[in-house]
Amino acid sequence: MENKRTFLVLMGTYNGEKYLREQLDSLLAQRGVDVTIKVSDDCSTDGTVSILEEYARKYPNVSYSVNEKNKNFTYNFIDMLFAADSTFDYYALCDQDDVWLPEKLLRAAEKMEAAKKGERGIMYFSNQTLVDAELNYVGTKFDGSPFFENKYVQIYENLATGCTIAFDRKFKDHVCSYYPEDIYLHDHYLFLVAMFTADYVYDENSYILYRQHGSNLIGAEEPPLSVRLKRFINKKTTQSALPRELLRGYGRLVGGDDEKYLKMVAEYRDGFAKKMRLLFCRKVYPKSHFLNYRLKILIGKL
Repeated sequence: MENKRTFLVLMGTYNGEKYLREQLDSLLAQRGVDVTIKVSDDCSTDGTVSILEEYARKYPNVSYSVNEKNKNFTYNFIDMLFAADSTFDYYALCDQDDVWLPEKLLRAAEKMEAAKKGERGIMYFSNQTLVDAELNYVGTKFDGSPFFENKYVQIYENLATGCTIAFDRKFKDHVCSYYPEDIYLHDHYLFLVAMFTADYVYDENSYILYRQHGSNLIGAEEPPLSVRLKRFINKKTTQSALPRELLRGYGRLVGGDDEKYLKMVAEYRDGFAKKMRLLFCRKVYPKSHFLNYRLKILIGKL
């Protein structure tokens, strides 16, 4: 009998009691793979931990821990990844409120195995089926190719939603060779590491019901203007931190135009000339958000 591929699923939770059981059940129902589930709870105040305790008692492949203090969702995932051992074939990230189709992990493994990959491994991400709180169909995240006119635009615009991300052991070890101290979105960071220093593969198919509801920390829909303004004003960690951390950790692997554009974004606040250089460089902007990014650069909020 052929050995199944082993997957470690890393789930982050925070006050997720409403949809958590449904998500856990969908992980346990994955077909064709051997699944281990590790959950890190970020100091929930509802019944989340009680649900995790129940599942950990019932299923030997489910375990959980509770953080001593709230880390926020990015570093909850980053720390889980760094704490995970390297004995699994594959790894996947998981939110607390979606539903995975039974073949999600198997299809991710097959897609990675069919793709060309180098010595630093490969990261997978996919499309998403958008649903409302009751799992009624809303649409798909991407219609056609989601990629921009050039790769440097993706320094700003993340395509890889965390709950669709999976990767092999080599990529896990590659990412864990450097601990990022100052990032906002873990999924965007992982995508940049893959894009600039390893390999990645995109699956146009969706194997996840990506639930959109009022409690999403990050959702597919654009939040109201008031919410976006509040986030913008209070934002401490900026997008420019992503290429800065990438260069600190993996700069030896980046050269040519890749290094040029990463440095342009990472160093734009180091002087007036560097700010102007980025301000008038059209190659790294999404065309639809050109004015938005110019404003962020001018006030130092990129």
